[in-house]
Amino acid sequence: MKKVLLIGTLMLTVILSACSNNNSTSSAPGSEEEVQETVQNFYNEMSKLDELGKSSLAEFNEAIAAYSAGELSDRQLEKKINEFQKTATELSNQAEKVKISSSLPEDIRKLLDESKIAFQSAYSLKEQASQGADSAEVTAEKFEELNQNADVAMLYGISKLNEAREATGLIDADGKSTAEPEKVQE
Repeated sequence: MKKVLLIGTLMLTVILSACSNNNSTSSAPGSEEEVQETVQNFYNEMSKLDELGKSSLAEFNEAIAAYSAGELSDRQLEKKINEFQKTATELSNQAEKVKISSSLPEDIRKLLDESKIAFQSAYSLKEQASQGADSAEVTAEKFEELNQNADVAMLYGISKLNEAREATGLIDADGKSTAEPEKVQE
């Protein structure tokens, strides 16, 4: 039930954000190459954040397993939890700071806005999970649920980002890059 409410809240936030952005003024859309470069840069930035998030969660999960096996002390686990919390907070803040150019066509800008909101929601959920990691009130199941909800938000963000990449010609409908392979000099 909570998962349904969270997903509903995420969708409502995306819809309201998209509606509120319709009144903004923007400059004329850039050239096709500029639009592609801007979307690719957004993709690169979000991919970098995603990789940091994955490695941080993997390190945290390894620490939990090591602690459960008696290979990590309470103090060492606390240090790992603090690192995980710090990284989750940093990722949430960095996702919020990613800029979307107003020179993009409205449809592309809307897709990137929706993607950014979903990524922010995902990192916010990861941050909540990390803050509850050492709390007696947050069970392992609740921690897992928060991370699963973050993954759902992340998948939504990735799908909107891929829609923007497809709309700009960076990838085809199958998700394959449309960049021309470099010619080999003879």
